[in-house]
Amino acid sequence: MALVFYARVSSKGQNLDRQLARAKEVKVDKVFTDKLSGKTTDRPGLHELLQFIREGDTVEVVSLDRLSRNYQDIQHLVQQLKDKGVKLVVDDLPQTHTGNDLVDQFMLDMMINLMGFVAQNEREKIRERQRQGIEQAKKRGAYKGRPTKFSEDSSDREGRLVFEGIKKDYQAGNYKSKAGLARKYGLSRQQLYRIIRRIDQAD
Repeated sequence: MALVFYARVSSKGQNLDRQLARAKEVKVDKVFTDKLSGKTTDRPGLHELLQFIREGDTVEVVSLDRLSRNYQDIQHLVQQLKDKGVKLVVDDLPQTHTGNDLVDQFMLDMMINLMGFVAQNEREKIRERQRQGIEQAKKRGAYKGRPTKFSEDSSDREGRLVFEGIKKDYQAGNYKSKAGLARKYGLSRQQLYRIIRRIDQAD
């Protein structure tokens, strides 16, 4: 029976140190990680975890929103763990020890459902506040749109360097395919196409 730990942050710029310190503290057998938004279900680390776990294993996360920020997705993932006979431990949820496994599981399920609802509700409130802020900024004529990370004038140094590198390779024809160019810079094809459109428009 393995103790498996899942750690996630929303972007590559964030670090997993706090969560990995917890994994080391509890002496886990295996760690899976992702640096992707919790609202997407396409997370390689999470998929690997679900393939790895076996009946009798335990999956631990520091908080429920590390597992997901989507209420239905949380319910789906928790059910997957149950179906596999895997226990879920969420560090920031109180653990109940009544001596009755069925009651303990019921209490955990209830807390997970409540916290999953709260997590998604908070995310939707944030999105609504952002939408309202954008609408107000548009009315004032102050809205400039979402900043572009990969551009010649990006405030992100890495973004500027990636843009300049792609521009140089693209204009010089130093690539066999656009897919290869995207792989070289660690970008998706969609990101690359947006950068190329920006280069072409500037020309």
